[in-house]
Amino acid sequence: MREVEVRTVALPDGRRLGYYEFGDPAGTPCVYSPGWPASGLLGGVYDETARVAGVRWLSVDKPGCGASDLDPRRSLARYAADIACLADHLGLARFAAVGESGGGPHALALAHALPDRLTTTILLAAIGPGHESQVRQGMRGGNRWLFLLAQHAPWLLRLQLGVLSRMVRNPAAARRFEQSMLRRASPADRTALAGVDTGWLAGSAVGALRDGGRAATQELVMIARPWGFGLGEITAPVLAWHGDQDTNVPLPVARRLAGELPDCTLRVIEGQAHGVGLVVRAEVMAAIQAAS
Repeated sequence: MREVEVRTVALPDGRRLGYYEFGDPAGTPCVYSPGWPASGLLGGVYDETARVAGVRWLSVDKPGCGASDLDPRRSLARYAADIACLADHLGLARFAAVGESGGGPHALALAHALPDRLTTTILLAAIGPGHESQVRQGMRGGNRWLFLLAQHAPWLLRLQLGVLSRMVRNPAAARRFEQSMLRRASPADRTALAGVDTGWLAGSAVGALRDGGRAATQELVMIARPWGFGLGEITAPVLAWHGDQDTNVPLPVARRLAGELPDCTLRVIEGQAHGVGLVVRAEVMAAIQAAS
């Protein structure tokens, strides 16, 4: 993982929002909301592809992650307001939005709140409304457990994430954890990660858990409860990619999103799992350029 500068913008309430610039600095702008728990460093896995495609890949530290301050009144609507401030700061009249996994609800919040500023909204293996039991059907046991804790025992989720936070801050333990995760990944995801510098994944986990898991707990609780807007209210066009072997976010979740969103095109990638974004990243960049 190469060194990359983290930048910040001051928000109206005094908080800071951190972000990273990957890809082509003069390219077509796109705001990337990484999954959970991950800081904006995760955007580094898309750096080279974005550069080749001429896309300016702006990867955000969500509230409490990396260089971003915690938002005590956090909501998806407030996240959209934060991104509007970032876009104003950068002089972006219009831009694309990409949300991956747990970043999907964040990208949809942008589509809901800022439809006139988005050229397109792209979802990669995105989670649906977490308060609905349908979202957990077919999901692997560990993920179901995390959602249940977020809904019914956030304090226990915080304790669990606190243990993980201490682990990833220890370089030797972090490497062992990373290797364990790769061993437990599906064959499709191991293939998707081949050739990818997994240091971006480890670095993004450290940033997401820098406060002992407080922000990560806050985020999953937010995703696991009603989002504050209905999918049917989002009129902006949405393009979604999803692997048919995904057990982190099962395919029926993507089908439900596509069915409820008024203007959504779902592309199912056979034989792929939760790392589908890495597999289709060149197509994603092409879609961003086409929409611009």
